[in-house]
Amino acid sequence: MLGTYWSDHAKGLKSASVIFFQFELLSEFLGPDLPIGDLTSSLLLDYRAARRGGGIKATTDMLERNVAWRRRQIDEKKFVRAVAPQTVNRDLANLQAALNWARDMHGKMIPAINWRGLKAKEAPFRSRFASGDEFAHLMEAAHPSMRDIILCAVTTGLRRGNIFSMEWHQIDLGASTITLPIMKGGKPHTVKIAPALRAALGRTPTADRKGRVFDTTNYKRRWTSAVKDAGLVDFKFHDLRHTFGSWARINGADLLDICEALAHSSVSVTQRYAHVKSDRDTTAFDRVAQAFGSQSASQSEAKRA
Repeated sequence: MLGTYWSDHAKGLKSASVIFFQFELLSEFLGPDLPIGDLTSSLLLDYRAARRGGGIKATTDMLERNVAWRRRQIDEKKFVRAVAPQTVNRDLANLQAALNWARDMHGKMIPAINWRGLKAKEAPFRSRFASGDEFAHLMEAAHPSMRDIILCAVTTGLRRGNIFSMEWHQIDLGASTITLPIMKGGKPHTVKIAPALRAALGRTPTADRKGRVFDTTNYKRRWTSAVKDAGLVDFKFHDLRHTFGSWARINGADLLDICEALAHSSVSVTQRYAHVKSDRDTTAFDRVAQAFGSQSASQSEAKRA
């Protein structure tokens, strides 16, 4: 079943390599010859416990596969490292997708699994974002090569991977846009370039606008040093993305606007910013009233004319 879902659908997804690794773990723990009908909630509870506790032995294929991020998943005793609740939840979500595919596309009978009960409780969404002063201190403390990266993260809300892999052909300074062919959800995404970022990018001579946009040399060391020198507490690079969302909310953007800007899969993901209070007191009622007032004024002027 896992192999069929992989061949039919999953191998074409952006997260294909991660899904393959998850299926390797599921197959190793449950047994590759386990009939679909014998899969139970109890077995999956055992898998969840083993995955959370680092109790799954790495296979020979896992050990021999020369992929850096996979090697980091395996400890010195050749066990797959323990993971956070959200990681095992993604494992189970992809297993559920494979089962549904078997049922809907191949007419297979699948067992009744209590997916809701299996979902591990996840930590609350991280909501740390930089204040205006913190951002200023961070920019001042950062290595010159890091400043444009930080500015890009805060003004676009893009993830680190998208920023680090960004190439000049994706940037249109004339239109002030950055186009990313593939995002985390597998969809193309276009973001607007803020004037400050446009000015920073424009400093690169036209002849040099080839290949990667940003210099990520010694990124980890330079980032850690900047955060420390700026006096920021508990601040991670991904918090720059939260800063974009939070600042947008503070300045009056609604959740749907933020959802589209951050390319979230649904507005429910964007709900983490719902608690951020806007500095503007304008409500949806006020917006409609303003629109109605403008429309009425236009009609009155037309009648007088």
